[in-house]
Amino acid sequence: MAHAVGKTLGKATAFIGRQKHNYRVAITRSAANGFLANLTAQYDSIYTVALGAGSVELGTVNSIGNGIGALISTPVGWLMDRYGIKRFYLLGMGLLAGAALVYALAPNWQAIIAATILLSMSMRLTGTGCSVICADSVHNADRATAQNLCVSFAAILSMIAPLIAAPLVTIFGGMTAEGIRPLYYIRFVGYGFILLFVAVQLHEPRRATRTEAGTAPGFVGDFRQLFEGDRPLRRWIVISSLTWLPMAMTSPFLQLFAHQTKGADEYVLGGMATATVLARLLFGIPLGRLADKIGRKKVIYLLTPLWYASNLLLIASFNSVTLILAGALQTFYFISSGITGAMTLELVPVKQIGRWSGLLGLLQGLVTIPAPILGGLIWNELGPAYVFIIPLAIDLLLKIPLLTTIPETL
Repeated sequence: MAHAVGKTLGKATAFIGRQKHNYRVAITRSAANGFLANLTAQYDSIYTVALGAGSVELGTVNSIGNGIGALISTPVGWLMDRYGIKRFYLLGMGLLAGAALVYALAPNWQAIIAATILLSMSMRLTGTGCSVICADSVHNADRATAQNLCVSFAAILSMIAPLIAAPLVTIFGGMTAEGIRPLYYIRFVGYGFILLFVAVQLHEPRRATRTEAGTAPGFVGDFRQLFEGDRPLRRWIVISSLTWLPMAMTSPFLQLFAHQTKGADEYVLGGMATATVLARLLFGIPLGRLADKIGRKKVIYLLTPLWYASNLLLIASFNSVTLILAGALQTFYFISSGITGAMTLELVPVKQIGRWSGLLGLLQGLVTIPAPILGGLIWNELGPAYVFIIPLAIDLLLKIPLLTTIPETL
């Protein structure tokens, strides 16, 4: 087992070594961010509820964040294509630190709205920046592997974070607002160090300054260029939006469901989060390589039933073991989404990645803005289990049939 792990890590190190410097910066930032985010990820909803929010309010908080992210997504992508990546990437890291600080200082659940807005803005900035960096730094034949490798390395630290967070929560006072609050101060300090690292190490990609002043077609013209030719971009917008719908609807309620309905304590929640990232660490790189060899769509079809099983097992869980297994299966949603992201980058030229990612972010927002509120209403009116059943039906009946109409991009 140790020999196999060592061999896998050796291959991964060699793969990273042949990519550009910026990819190595991005993967390092992603790993550090994964650790900090997973210190609190399993407690965010519980913390918000402890500050006074109900299920509908919890959904509303997430919907507001999605809405702000959608509004800024298109101009951010266009500005990155026009004026470069680094300054916006650094701004995104600064906003991450600001969001953690607002969480730490929040006196009530309404303050979490401000934190969610900052967090959503930062994710659009850093997410679009990562897409451009990956497109600029990685060859097409390595793209799915590069995306899953980035997340898999983040999983190494993400796996450790919940195990550290659980005893800290116990020491600070248990599953209460005051017991969870100190973790956000730790995140704030950590983001400050990441910001300094990226500021020093990240190089502006050469492709960032795309046109000379006065020669560009302008904002509308730039986006019109995306749809020139016979690329299936309009269908892909729908597929991409439906890809993120299940997570937008279920993520605010997953830990709350496990805690309130299934009786999970901080250690079981930590075990679920750790199982998710451990499974990603074990399967992310091999499945990324498989997608680079046999095609993206085949692997997406292979993984879809596994993340369906995650939601169904969560609903049917009767002890901590089945809850942790449900957490482990959840990782196949993220691997499948990463492979979908690789297809996204291959549909347009590198010089158009910024605006393409921005446009997708806007239109995804139109789908995911109401999803958390809808999840809260479903929780109240139909029952908590339906929050996890309905997204599966939407994926099976809408997204998968539409995906069959898209040509393989490999």
